[in-house]
Amino acid sequence: MKLRRKFATVAALAAVASMAPVSPVHAGTSIGGGGASFLANMMEICAADYNGSQSSNPNTDTVTYASVGSSTGRTGFANGTYKFGGSESAYTSGAPANLVYVPLVGGAIAIGYRLDGMTPANAQVRLTGELVAKIFAGQIKMWNDPAIAAANKRTSVAKRLTATKDGVTASVAKVGTKVNFTVKMTPAARTKYKNAKVVITRTALGGSPKIVLSAKPAATLLRSINFAKNTVYTVKAGKTTIGVLTTERVQDGVTIKFPSTPIRVVHRSDGSGTTNNFANYLNKSFPAIWTKPTSDTFTTAFPGSIPTDGSFQSARGNDGLANYVRDNNGAITYAELSFLEERGVKAAAVQNPGKRYVAPSPVSSAVWFESAEVAANGLVTQNFANTAADAYPINAMSYGLSSTATSADNTAVKSFFNFFLNQCASKKAASKGYTALQGAILTKALAQVARISAG
Repeated sequence: MKLRRKFATVAALAAVASMAPVSPVHAGTSIGGGGASFLANMMEICAADYNGSQSSNPNTDTVTYASVGSSTGRTGFANGTYKFGGSESAYTSGAPANLVYVPLVGGAIAIGYRLDGMTPANAQVRLTGELVAKIFAGQIKMWNDPAIAAANKRTSVAKRLTATKDGVTASVAKVGTKVNFTVKMTPAARTKYKNAKVVITRTALGGSPKIVLSAKPAATLLRSINFAKNTVYTVKAGKTTIGVLTTERVQDGVTIKFPSTPIRVVHRSDGSGTTNNFANYLNKSFPAIWTKPTSDTFTTAFPGSIPTDGSFQSARGNDGLANYVRDNNGAITYAELSFLEERGVKAAAVQNPGKRYVAPSPVSSAVWFESAEVAANGLVTQNFANTAADAYPINAMSYGLSSTATSADNTAVKSFFNFFLNQCASKKAASKGYTALQGAILTKALAQVARISAG
C-alpha cells in the first residue's frame, strides 16, 4: 500500500490574492518516519487511515513511513532524517536527547518454512524451542533429522471435564452439537480477580487460540458454543491458567514423514529489531546453544561463524525473508506473521515453556505479553518463563520513537501516535496479524505519548 497525500486546491483564492489579504490556509505538517520493517504493514494501514481522517487529523498532517529496519530507523531519527522512528530494539548508544519510547503494537515472530514432499502435505510442522535454537545455530541441517521427526508424532490429550484453582471451578459438557461451559467463582476469587477477566479460548488441531468467552468475574459464568472435534479449551482468570479442558480424548498433532531435504536458514542482512528479539528469545531460553547477547545483527548474535556452505542465506527486511522462503524449498526463517500470511508461507507451531505447541496469532501473542513488564521509560521486558498454555513464545514489541521537545513536528507525531493506539491498532491490528496493546502496557504507552512535545 502506498501512502498518499490529498491536496485541496482553491483556485478562487489565487484569483483575488492581489485584491484583498487572505489568511493562509493550514496545509498541515509532513511527518516522515522510518525504521522497523516488522511494524511496516501496521504503520501503512494506520498512516493511510490517519491521512484520510478529517476528524482525527483536522490539521491535514501527512504521515509517511519508510521500512528500512530498526537500526537505520534509530540512526535516522537521531540525526534528523526521520521525524519519528520505528524500532523493536532500544538504543545501545547514540540516543538523541529527550527521547521517548512509545510501545505501539506487538506481534508474533513466526517461524516460516517451505518444505515440499512431506506427508501429509498440509500438516503444520511442530518445533520445540530447542529445535528452533539448534536449526538457526546450524546444528540441525536436514528436515528429516530424527529430532524434528520426534516432535511431529501424533499424540493425544486425555478427556478432562473440570478444573479448579484459586477458588475458580471451570467445567465443560458436550450436549448434542453444543459445548456448554460453566465457571463458578468463590467470593474470595471474585475479589482476587476483580480487576481481571475470565477468558476461555479454544484451539483446534493445527490452529491458533480463539477467544470464546471474555467476562468480568461473577459467581457463575455460562457460555455455549458449537462443538468441534479435536479441540481443547483453556480457562484463565487474569494471568492464571485454571485448566485445559476437553470433552473427549483429543488428537494432538499428526505424524509427519519428512523428506531428505537440506535446511536452508534465511536471516536478516540488515540491522533488525526482529533479529534482536528473536536472538534474545534464543539466548534467554537456550543460553547453552545461543551463547552471545542479542544484537540487531544476526551475524553478531550468532553462536560462532556463519556457515559458508550455502545453508545460510540472508535477505533484507521481513518482506525479503518471507519472499525468500516462499520461493525456495527447504528454507526456514523468522518474520512478523503478517508478511508470511500475505505470501501464503506456512508457520510452525512452537512449544512454549508450558510444553504446549502453539501457533503464532494475535491471541497467542497477546497471552504471552500478559506476563511482560513495562519499565518507566516505556520499554517492555518479556517473561521467557511464561507457562500459559495458549501463549506463543517468540514475539516482539514495536516502539515509536519521538521527543519531549516542543515543536510543530512533534505535536503532529503525538497526534498520530494517539490515533495509532486508540483508533487504529485497537480495531485493526488483530485482522492484520498484529497484537493490539492492552493492560499495563497500553496504559504506559498512552502516558508516553502524553510526554511527546510536552517540554
